[in-house]
Amino acid sequence: MNKERLGKVVARATKPLTPALRKLTTPLTPTDYAGIFDPLRGREVRGRVMAVSRDGGYTTLTISPGPGMTGGFHAGQFIGLGLEIDGRWRWRCYSLTNAPVRSGHGRTRSLTVTVKPVPGGTVSGHLAEHAGIGQIIRLTAPGGDFHLPSPLPDRLLFITAGAGITPVMSMLRWLREEHTPDTWPDVVHIHSERGPRPPEPFADELAALGAGTSSYRLVTWDSSRQGRLAAHDVSETVPDWGDRTAFACGPGPLLEALTEMIPDIHTETFHAQGAASGNAGTSPDPADLGGEIEFGDSGVTTTSTGSTTILDAAESCGVSLVHGCRMGICRTCVTPITDGTAVDLRDGATYGPGEQVRTCCSVPSGYLHLASN
Repeated sequence: MNKERLGKVVARATKPLTPALRKLTTPLTPTDYAGIFDPLRGREVRGRVMAVSRDGGYTTLTISPGPGMTGGFHAGQFIGLGLEIDGRWRWRCYSLTNAPVRSGHGRTRSLTVTVKPVPGGTVSGHLAEHAGIGQIIRLTAPGGDFHLPSPLPDRLLFITAGAGITPVMSMLRWLREEHTPDTWPDVVHIHSERGPRPPEPFADELAALGAGTSSYRLVTWDSSRQGRLAAHDVSETVPDWGDRTAFACGPGPLLEALTEMIPDIHTETFHAQGAASGNAGTSPDPADLGGEIEFGDSGVTTTSTGSTTILDAAESCGVSLVHGCRMGICRTCVTPITDGTAVDLRDGATYGPGEQVRTCCSVPSGYLHLASN
């Protein structure tokens, strides 16, 4: 065999395996093998993008969830989307905009999210530019406490601003499917937008809803002409606000003002809220935090500064921790502490041995030992 032919044989023998063949030569579980041939099956919950619509600066994805997604959701809840961007999995939570499956109609239908890109938004920008039909993405289970109660109140007040309209669209679509125009509750909906109409993906639908349902009244607040919506504007627009069950989704300052006026209002914001448990305090100074982290019985240790979260520190040293939204919302990343102390960067809550900590938004305070994740 001459050198040229020998070189070609060696090249073929040492050619990198395709992703599918590489998986088949690696020890895998039965679930992993299923995932090779059916991308919706695997260790993680996955979904396939079935449709993409771009309208008025918003991107709407219709997603068919894989068999790992069990159960349904409540109108107004959110879901986590995971995309691999630049070699790293990025997660964000977005409100579901479709209605849940009607009563007695079986398994979960396709899910829809409507995303508005934010300046510098890694995931929202990627979805706006690159999301396509057939794309496989990772999913978390739906979650969140922002949803309609049961039994349904007779009188409702919805207050939304900008992209904050998305969870309320799920509520309105559920009401439309589950009720006739004559059995609707009395609903007033104030939406604030920089313009005379709600966002284009929803404007015509809301106009038709108002025309066909006498008990739904939409009030559009044009902030470019009327200034920012304030709590006193709500009280003047809806004099009987105190007799209604109120839901509001929008920027933090608006929600804070509304909470002062309506203490029992249900609110949702796209920014992380305070911790669910622990001893709340003031936001800590990262310069006072940081320390060594040891991960279960792996023997791996690393250090974290007061601004490097436990999750980021783990990934930097090759430790894979279960996580979801990376925003402190979905609780997928909660991990028990076996020794030491961790501090939540959002509100200064302190967690110790026997407690669980959100690794995506917490840092060590001195030595920290985590249970195996």
